[in-house]
Amino acid sequence: MTLCDVITITRNAESNISQTLKSVSEQEYSQINHIIVDGQSTDFTVKIIDSFPHNKTFKIYTQKSIGMTAAFNEGLRYVTGDLVVFLNAGDLFVNSQVITQVVESYKNNKWLWASGETISLSRRKYLKRYIKQYHQWQQELFLYGNPICHQSTIFSQAILSQIGLYDEQLYLEADYDFNVRASLISQPYLLRFPISYYDTAGISSIKVFQSYITQRRLRKKYFPLTDNQNLIIDTICFIKAIKRFLLIPIKLYL
Repeated sequence: MTLCDVITITRNAESNISQTLKSVSEQEYSQINHIIVDGQSTDFTVKIIDSFPHNKTFKIYTQKSIGMTAAFNEGLRYVTGDLVVFLNAGDLFVNSQVITQVVESYKNNKWLWASGETISLSRRKYLKRYIKQYHQWQQELFLYGNPICHQSTIFSQAILSQIGLYDEQLYLEADYDFNVRASLISQPYLLRFPISYYDTAGISSIKVFQSYITQRRLRKKYFPLTDNQNLIIDTICFIKAIKRFLLIPIKLYL
């Protein structure tokens, strides 16, 4: 039977870790291994995790390295399943059938990795936006930012063995780099159903100009373009960064 590993990264997440644990435990699919990597929390996060009535196999590990990217890699080192999905503290699956749908698609379509739809939420969840799936996959989508939501992406063990680990030199946009490397092996299979609720008040959504600079550097590394093409794309991406910056107060307080 297909085993799915869910990796959750936590650090001082006492206010929202319970909802993520509940979301994983309520999945109707039984073969789930919940890997929790805690970044040495100083609040009650670990106590909440230990006392939670888990009904899935779970294990909590204390992160010894520094940074979220290193935590991703630490989680990957404990993976034993056929499929892997990241669901960080505060993130939720949209319903209890998500993993069942993912596994059925994996068995039927034999994909190496897949990307589903996402519902983005502001911090207080007053605002939400349903991000629909692309009509078809195009590699050019990477030119204008990360077209794939981290929390709605599922990797097979087969492709992970080829990609390797996240680049720990990247504080931001490590998932952009990881997704580009995955796409160079195989294009993502497009799942036409929502996977997760995505908190748009996260670090990468707030530090928009740092993300813009990092993405710009990575884009030029992976996609050689003419100076004129780079200028046009840089301008479009910078305008998008400004729009995201202006939306920060809304994301944080609504």
